[in-house]
Formats: sequence, structure tokens, C-alpha cells
Amino acid sequence: MKARFLCVSLSVMGWTGLGLAAGEPGDAQRVFARVSGSVVTIKTEDDKGVVEAQGSGVVVGKGQVVTNCHVIRNAFIIRVLVGQAELEGKWVRQKAALDLCLLTVNGLDAPSVKLRPGSSLAVGEPVFAVGNPLGFGLAVSAGLVATAEQKQPHPYLVATAPQSPGSSGGGLFDREGLLVGVTKAVLGTGQNFNMILSADSVAGILVNGDAPPAELRLPAPEKPWIADADALRRAARWADLEMHAHAWSVSQPRSAVAAATLGTALQGLKRLDEAEVSVRRALELDENYAPAWLQLADLLYLRGAREAAEQALKALDSRYPFSSDSVFLRAHWYRDAGRLTEAREHIRESIRRWPRRSEAWRFLGLVEDSLGNPVEASRALATALKLGDADVRARQRLAELYAKSGKVEEAARLAQAQEVASGNTGKTQLLMGLGELNRGRLGPAEEAMRKAVALLPEAAEAWTGLGAVLMRLGHFQEAESAFDKALQLAPRSADNLTNRAGARLELKRLQPALDDARQAIKLDPQSAQGWRIAALTHLALGKPREAGMAFQKLDGLVSMNPDELVSWAEAMIGMGSVDEALKILSKAEAMDPKLLRMCLTMARAQGAKGDIAAALGYEIRALEIDPVNVHAWSGKGYALMKLGRLPEAVDALETAVRLDPGLSNGWINLGEVQLRSRNLGRAIQSLEKALTLAPAASDARFFLAQAYLGARLPKKAREHAEVLLVKQPTFAPALGVVTMSYLVEGNGQAASEAYLKLKASAPTLARTLRAQALGAGLAGAGSLPE
Repeated sequence: MKARFLCVSLSVMGWTGLGLAAGEPGDAQRVFARVSGSVVTIKTEDDKGVVEAQGSGVVVGKGQVVTNCHVIRNAFIIRVLVGQAELEGKWVRQKAALDLCLLTVNGLDAPSVKLRPGSSLAVGEPVFAVGNPLGFGLAVSAGLVATAEQKQPHPYLVATAPQSPGSSGGGLFDREGLLVGVTKAVLGTGQNFNMILSADSVAGILVNGDAPPAELRLPAPEKPWIADADALRRAARWADLEMHAHAWSVSQPRSAVAAATLGTALQGLKRLDEAEVSVRRALELDENYAPAWLQLADLLYLRGAREAAEQALKALDSRYPFSSDSVFLRAHWYRDAGRLTEAREHIRESIRRWPRRSEAWRFLGLVEDSLGNPVEASRALATALKLGDADVRARQRLAELYAKSGKVEEAARLAQAQEVASGNTGKTQLLMGLGELNRGRLGPAEEAMRKAVALLPEAAEAWTGLGAVLMRLGHFQEAESAFDKALQLAPRSADNLTNRAGARLELKRLQPALDDARQAIKLDPQSAQGWRIAALTHLALGKPREAGMAFQKLDGLVSMNPDELVSWAEAMIGMGSVDEALKILSKAEAMDPKLLRMCLTMARAQGAKGDIAAALGYEIRALEIDPVNVHAWSGKGYALMKLGRLPEAVDALETAVRLDPGLSNGWINLGEVQLRSRNLGRAIQSLEKALTLAPAASDARFFLAQAYLGARLPKKAREHAEVLLVKQPTFAPALGVVTMSYLVEGNGQAASEAYLKLKASAPTLARTLRAQALGAGLAGAGSLPE
């Protein structure tokens, strides 16, 4: 920006005389010499340092300069030039009606002028204007007082001393160099009549004045709310999108788009109730906002409110009768329900309404593929590709369809566009292998993949495909080797790391599996498979807290399947968070009520909660799903025992150990229920079997000690109890068995020694035992100290 010279209503004027006497010859030079040190130049700059305006000012006190307000009003920086010095000024006071402003200037050492009241001036008295007109430097012009001082609307004079742009704010002096006023403006069209703010006004602003206006700051540009939200949505960064939407709603509380965006974030975070509230809020703000109606319908459908979801779509249709979105969403619903023919009809209608919608063509292709129509599927997927669809899986499926139909060139061309590998024959084999794998034809898939790695030994994708087939075949060792090769070729591939982690997890190589999963997450924090393997590995390592944290992260990235939810619940049970586990299991049950793992884990959680009847119900449901499941039979027997239904418990537990004689827990439970049933011989047999299978099982050994004691075999009972006391010397139940065993043998002294230890660790139990011994009439019981 070019600098502009400010002087309100002033026009450019020459420096010649006025044709009227203006004092004696030499007066102007004398006045200029006396006052020029007190007249300064003022420049203003914008925020980029560009000079915007220039004017003049007069030093009227220590570090104080008076000037016209219009010189500095819009300045970002005010610079005061005195001789060769350039100082920074600060606007501190104003008389806005007079266009008079006062600056303070740090470091200003110029002398201040003396003031002469305007009322003392006579008409025709010579006066001299000193300022910096046109930016050429300080100059002086002479003239006369044209009128006596005027009082309305404020004190001012009219003088004939010529003024030019840049003179604004300069001084008007008498012959003695006294300041009689500050120059302001030209009156009318005559350049020789100029308004002068009299010295009385200057004196007034030195005493008081108003504060300058608050600094004008332009508001920051509005955030690109929609663009930022779209980026977060595409990246599935739901937590970040939630924060963004909250901030957006604060900035624009009446924005339906902001409210709907918050609903999208909450839906991504699986907080469906809150999501529905936000979407309904969007519709309150704008009942014609079509995306909100669509989103509401989807939310209601996900929550199982199918009729309400349909009503929401009808509301959308009533407002936008030809919307492709409503039929597109219905097509998704029909596909999810397995009603593929109806899904196809609706997606075709969606395409009729919006022919260039690539995702609709992709959806049609996938539906046709599911219906077993490869030609129609290929045609639709190819159309989606031409319209710019970038879905990798759809492209891959199209390549598979081409390869399977014998269109080798088309498949190879598509594979090359996806940069799968080099070499058409190898690419085709790879795609064929992937197609066969997706169909579950593992034999042909393995054959094609082995040909692919032979033809493309440097293609990481080929080795990954071979590893995937081997995993499905259960050849985990070979799969690990294939993934090793893939990682050699693509060492920074998070997918390859998670693939190898999965193979290592199956091989029970838990720490290497965890290391791979952690490395994958480091490379890609959004790797769902990385978090999944980390969670499962932590669970297998007996680290439920770490597993729970990993499952929680996974839940924020993908919709977890029922089996994954059950594993998460197992981690929560391991942490002691049974209530949270039950909530997670309820989600899994809603998704797949016949999932065996869910039933078994739900029974375990209900048992931990103390609801044995509910636990029994889930064990029975598990047996309906898998009648020969040994864990369900064992759990059923244990629940029946806890409910006091001992004969039924015996039957269930005997079934469990017949199905799996190596199940130590089944033998322990059977031994305990036989013990409770007073079938001591069978209890001893069952518990001895349990100890051969699990020698460290403390519960089996304690029950066995009780069974031997009940069978009047005190020495055998004491042997097992003493094994427990080696590990835990103050274990009160074992001390009780030892005490009773000595009493049965009539060894009162040894019984008293054991009893004293019991009394020290569990006095209540000791008193109960003494009473039982006395009641049984055991010799030496009376000698036990009370």
C-alpha cells in the first residue's frame, strides 16, 4: 500500500506568499528556527510494517506530542520522527469531537512549546504554520489571523497560513514562537482559510481527555468445520470427531450440521443413545436437514427399532421424494437381513435416481456377487471403478472375478493398477488364489498361492496370501515362515506383522506374538488386527488388565464380533469387574445367542456374581448347543452342587469325566459333590484321580484330606493336610484336619499342639471344632484348651 498524506479537506497548496503582509521580513525564518525542534513528523504503519499515513505533531510536554486524531486513528504502529531519531508513540488521550489526540513518546528529548490563549489574538496578527507538508521535511508558511477566536462548537481560529497534506497536527505560532493552535482543516474551497484548534483545546487535553478507543481486531476466520469433520470421519477418528463437533456446536449453537456431526461421532463410538439425542437435536434445528433423517433411521435400525427407522425414512421421503439415500439405506437393511433380491431391487432404484453414484454401483456389484451372478457383479464393479470408486476390496474382488472368468488380461491390468506385483501370470495366480480362499476352497487356493510365490518371489503380497491360506489350513508353522518372508520384503507392513502375530499366537509363542502386535500398533496405531492380537495374547499370558485395555481400544476402532466380545468379558472377569463383563456378554448374546463360548463365559460370570441359578441356565443352554461339551457338563454339575441338588450334580460330573477323563477340574468337582453326599469312597477315588492330573491343586488335596478324615483314615487325612501346611503354615482348615486326625487317633498331646496353632490363626473356627469333637465323643477333646 502506498503511503497517504492525511489532512481532512485539505488540497495540495503551493508555498508562495499570499499577497498579504504576514509580519516583518525575516519573521518566518526566526520563528522556524525557534520552534522547529518542537515540531515532529508522525508516520503510521499497518501490521505488516507498511507505511499507511503521515502527518505532523507538536511537543507540548515531557515526552508528550499532540496531533490530529485522523492521522493516527487506524494505525497499528505509530512512529515519531525527531531529527534523525525514530521513536514509537502510544496514543493515550483524545478529544474526539475536536479531532485532537495526545501521544506519549518514550525517549523523546525535544523541548516543549509554550501556549498562548486564542482569545488574546487579534484579527490581522501575523501567524506562522510549521509542519511536514507532503513528507518533504519541516517547512514554515506565514499568514494572518482571519477571525477572532470562535467558541462554538469548540474553541478555534481561522488563519490564512497555507496548509498541505501532511501538515495535519502541526503547530500555528505567533511571532514569539508561542503555540496558538494546531492545524486541522481547510475551510470551504479557499486554500487560504484554514481551521486551527486553538491553544485552549491543547491545554484542555493535557489536563483531561477520553481514553482512546479499544484496539480494533478483526475476528479470526471461521474454522473449516465441515472440511475438518469430513477428514476425521474418513479416518474413523471418532473421539477426535466428537471433540471437534462439541467445539463446532459451541461456536455455532444453531447449526444442525454440527449436531448431526456429533451424532456421527457418538455412533462411531458405539454410544447409540447419545447419538440419537444429537441427531434429534439436529432435526429440531432444521427439520428439513436430509442427512439427519437418514442418520436417525440408521441409528434406530442399529438399535433394533425397525418400525421407527422406517418412519424416519418415510419422513425423509416426504420431504425429498426422489432422494437416492433412502432407498440406498433400505438396500443395506435388506442385505443385512439376508434378503438379497430385495436389496438388489432397492439399490437399482437408488442408481436410477443417482446414476453416477459410484458406491451404489459397488454395492450392486457385491450383492450380485453374493447372489452368484459373477457377470452382473463384474459389470457393476467395473462401472463403480470407472466412476472413481477407490474401494480396495471392491477392486480386488473385481480382479478375482476377472481371473476366475478367464479374463486374464483384464485381471492383470487391474492388478497392475493396484500395484500388487509384477508379472502378469504371477498376478493372475495371486488373484486366483485369493478368490479361491474367499470361497473357502482351500486346496485350489493353496495351489494357486504356491504358484504365485514361485512366479513372484519378491512380492510380499504373494507370501502374505500363501500365509493366509496356510493359516486356514491349520499349518501354523508354515504360515509363520511365509509371513517371515513377507516381512523381509515389506518390513514396515503392519498387516504382515499382525499376520505373523496371529500365527505365533496359534503356536502358543506368546511373547513373540505380543512383540509383533506391539510393533504393528507402533507402525499403525489404528491397526484393529494389531490391537486384537495384543488383547488375545495378553489374555493368554494371564494379564487381564492389559488385555482389557487392548480390547477397549479395539472397540473404538471396529465393531467387535461376538467371539471378541466374549474374550473381552473374560479379561474383565480376570480383573474382577464382573458387572462390566456381564454388560459386554449381553452385547455378545444379543448378536449371537447360540454362541457356545458366550454361554460358558456367561455362566462363569453369573457364578462369580453369586447367581447360581442363572449360571446353571447358561450351562444348560451350552449343552443344548453342544451336548458333548465337557466344560458345560462340569459347570452344570458344579452349579447343581451349589444349589444342593447333589444326585443331579453327581450325574452331570460323572458325564463330564467320562467325556474327558483328563479333565482335572471335573474330577475335583465330582470328588467334592461325592464328599458332600457322604459317598466317601467314591470321593476319595475321584480326588486321587484329580491329584494325579493336577498335583498342585490345593482344593483337591483339601477335599481329599476331609474325605480320608470322614472315612476314619486319620493318617492319610493328616498327610494331605500337612502338604498344604508346607505351602501355607497358617491355613486354618488344614490345621483343623490335623487336629481332628490326632483326636481320632487318641493322641491328645499332638492334637492340642495343632489346636493351639489353629486357635492363634482362627479362634472362631477353633471353638467350633472343639465343640464338634466334644459332640462326637472323641477322646482328648476335653483337654483342648477353651
